[in-house]
Amino acid sequence: MHITPFAYQVFWILLDPFIRLYLYVRIIQKKEDKSRITERFGNGYKSARPHRTLIWLHAVSLGESNAAINLVTHLKDIRSGWHFVITTNTITAADHIEKSCTAMPVTHIFQPLDHPQWVSRFLDYWKPNCAIFLESDFWFNLVTKTKKRQLPIIFASSQISNIAKTRWKKNPLLASKLFSSPSLILAIDNKQKNNFEQLASCIKNNSNQKVKVMGSLKSRISNSELDLAYEKALRQHANQARLKFILAASTHENEEVLIAKAVAKLSNASECLLIFAPRHPHRAKEIINQIGTMPQRSQGELPQNQNPYFLSDSYGEMTSLYNVADIIIIGGSFFHSGGHNPVEPSLAGKPMICGKSIFNNEADYIDLMKAGIIRQVESNETLNETIDEILRTDNAMLQAIIKGQEIAHEACMRPAKAAHYIVSTIEK
Repeated sequence: MHITPFAYQVFWILLDPFIRLYLYVRIIQKKEDKSRITERFGNGYKSARPHRTLIWLHAVSLGESNAAINLVTHLKDIRSGWHFVITTNTITAADHIEKSCTAMPVTHIFQPLDHPQWVSRFLDYWKPNCAIFLESDFWFNLVTKTKKRQLPIIFASSQISNIAKTRWKKNPLLASKLFSSPSLILAIDNKQKNNFEQLASCIKNNSNQKVKVMGSLKSRISNSELDLAYEKALRQHANQARLKFILAASTHENEEVLIAKAVAKLSNASECLLIFAPRHPHRAKEIINQIGTMPQRSQGELPQNQNPYFLSDSYGEMTSLYNVADIIIIGGSFFHSGGHNPVEPSLAGKPMICGKSIFNNEADYIDLMKAGIIRQVESNETLNETIDEILRTDNAMLQAIIKGQEIAHEACMRPAKAAHYIVSTIEK
């Protein structure tokens, strides 16, 4: 089905009442903030626009929010007088931004949905001086209505899935108008660079547009305070019980069961503690129902003797878990979620395992797999064999870990480099 720009606008206008109903259903499901639901319609803001240069960064969820925070960290150092508005779609991302940016000139707003009137209201109120769209959340009106105001547009940490690319190619009028709008595209790898060049049919005739390969901007060297008491307690338990810690990090639905079954098959399973750190801690009850009772971090508990599992259902403590783990299994990579960022766990210098689904951070995964710090399973069914192999050869991982940490440190420098490209594009 081919959709023209005119038909797209009509579609949103006709669906207006149904979209409102859908949002209120999401309020009931606790997926929207009732007190701020009007922000989805481009109004009802609780803070005024600052009287200075305002840079708008659009992030979708938690991962993209990390990229936005990383960019702001460096942009504010280069231009201390700027203010930043970060828009997101999820409550989790909103909480993360407001917690992480308390000392930064940042205002969080929920993204206006792509209704033409709602987008116009948002732009009329905030009057951004530049728009930076992160990752793969490209809304036609958000981008093109910003472009009509002759503002610099930048796509940063950018990628687009094969499914989305096919969908956009079926609608060439929408695609060419949207993807020719940015002045600068910072793609995550060469494959994505080619994708954007193909989607913007007029790009070769657009001398003002630049496409550069920059890599993902989600990673940074954390400067947050670690919970050393928590780390110490975990290490003491490991030493006293003579256990290896296997961390299932940022897991999604069905992955906990898969990993638990794999660990149970290990020849030395009784010598391992499996720590679950789900991507969404609110899934704690679901995980316990599937696997069985286990101590929970959210209840102030620590690992217990005779229980092979521990549920770290808390926020802000992943770095501590990376530090104490002997093996890290990267969640989101086993059931088509695309794999979570492998760079930050690489900084901890621990061997890692991932599944086949790594399209979200493919370039970083490939580099780290080549270094040897990440092992990719042949299939989900062979996960236990991969864990066994690492446990038997942990002493041979030293060079791989050193190389992996070097790659990770280089990746954490990307946001600073990207910030300089962005400033030069804005001030061109």
